[in-house]
Amino acid sequence: MSIVGERIRKCRELAGWNQHKLAKALKKSGKAVISNWENGRNDPSLAELRMMAELFDTTVAQLVGEAPMFEEPREQYIMIRKDDLIDLQRKALELEADRITTLKEQLDQVQKVEEPGEEPAS
Repeated sequence: MSIVGERIRKCRELAGWNQHKLAKALKKSGKAVISNWENGRNDPSLAELRMMAELFDTTVAQLVGEAPMFEEPREQYIMIRKDDLIDLQRKALELEADRITTLKEQLDQVQKVEEPGEEPAS
């Protein structure tokens, strides 16, 4: 099976459509056309890919394997550049490290209050 065929099948199934319904929406003679695409025997034209992308609220790039497939509705995703994502992750890690440091300091203060007669270990 081709990547295009896999993606068409995945989109069709996520939409809850059978092959017959997709064939009818694309004005094809029957579900055999869709089956041939999904099994890699034939490939859809660019125009057919565009129509399917519109029907399934996706992109041609996703259908042909040039972009990742989203298994949930697209409105639940945002696009972000890789460098921006790395910066956000770095900032999150720095904030977490600061939080851990603050918690350790608070713990040290609590331990000092609980043990007033003992010298802190160095």
